[in-house]
Amino acid sequence: MKSQDIRSKFLEFFKNKQNAIVPSAPLLLKEDTTLMFVNSGMAPFKEYFLGNAKPKSNRIVNSQKCIRVSGKHNDLEEVGVDTYHHTFFEMLGNWSFGEYYKAEAIKWAWELFTQVWKLDKDRLWATVYEADDEAFDLWKSETDITHNRILRFGKKENFWEMGETGPCGPCSELHYFVGDDLSKQSAKGVNVTDEYWELWNLVFIQFNRDNSGKLTDLPKKHIDTGAGLERIVAVMQDKVSNYETDLFQPIIKHIEKITGISSKNNLVPFQVIADHLRMLTFSIADGVMP
Repeated sequence: MKSQDIRSKFLEFFKNKQNAIVPSAPLLLKEDTTLMFVNSGMAPFKEYFLGNAKPKSNRIVNSQKCIRVSGKHNDLEEVGVDTYHHTFFEMLGNWSFGEYYKAEAIKWAWELFTQVWKLDKDRLWATVYEADDEAFDLWKSETDITHNRILRFGKKENFWEMGETGPCGPCSELHYFVGDDLSKQSAKGVNVTDEYWELWNLVFIQFNRDNSGKLTDLPKKHIDTGAGLERIVAVMQDKVSNYETDLFQPIIKHIEKITGISSKNNLVPFQVIADHLRMLTFSIADGVMP
């Protein structure tokens, strides 16, 4: 399946769940001085979560353009060296501002993965925050995932915070085993080895953290999910690297053409350049000049 079709199916799936499709916000939010660039799917909606503004719809779905090159969310040193970190990426997300919550988010994520995209259930693992008994039980009641594939983790892995302050909450992630031998899967590998790819993060936003670090309940509970398009496409196209997908190969092939050099035995520079070109192209299109 082509990347554009994967994106379209995601949007259409949640449109059928009464989520309004909204366009991506620009990469530079002039009204938000806390960020250099939009670095997550939820950044453009921060004021909705805080209750300072009201969205046109309480259920939305989008594919948000993101850049991570500085601050807390900074993967710059890994870009082009490994197979899945990028300066620019698209974050597929569905959102609920005070309407549906954990049960729907979990049920629909599993439905999309296993019934629409037909991902192998025997390769999927779910993680929840160690104190979130509700999410743990919902994975059992709302899906047919094998129960020993529901794992608990601490704050580092399963409590989501955009920054030092702001909306936050426990989260539940879906991981996909990309190894060749299914029999070698183990709970000990999730969040540890590169054979388990985090595909989707379901964030249950229920707190606001202030400057002192104190957590207070938000007026309403919200859903913020994020699935990296590049990683989803790699799995759907049966590739072991995001750079082997149709999101990057046309760029890499063109670099080979204009340089006369093959990327076969020298992947890293081609991947770095392809990634940065993609990031610059979207940035310039949004009015951010080098």
